Amino acid sequence: MSNNQRVVVAVATAKAGHEAELKSRLEGVATASWDEPGVVTYAVHDVIDQPGQFMMVEVYASDQAFDDHLATDHVKALIADLSGLVEGELIVYQGKASAFSAGAKGAL
Repeated sequence: MSNNQRVVVAVATAKAGHEAELKSRLEGVATASWDEPGVVTYAVHDVIDQPGQFMMVEVYASDQAFDDHLATDHVKALIADLSGLVEGELIVYQGKASAFSAGAKGAL
């Protein structure tokens, strides 16, 4: 893991009745994102003991790769539809990869 990589963890809670639709849309964005050259990792997870809550773990090769990702049609379409799918706010944490995390057990 390079120190230039941007790491993003996002949590989305589906509105009641929209759980399957939100999960499908998130997985669709993940699948499309895998073809982006600057995407290192993009995974969608179900949050334990929180039905309808999803956690995305994303790693980008650089800040520019992250900006390029945000400019894609699949991300723009999801963002436009979030208010109808997500309860409350999308929670997003961003960080930079640390040299410590480059080890075998620390790498994403």
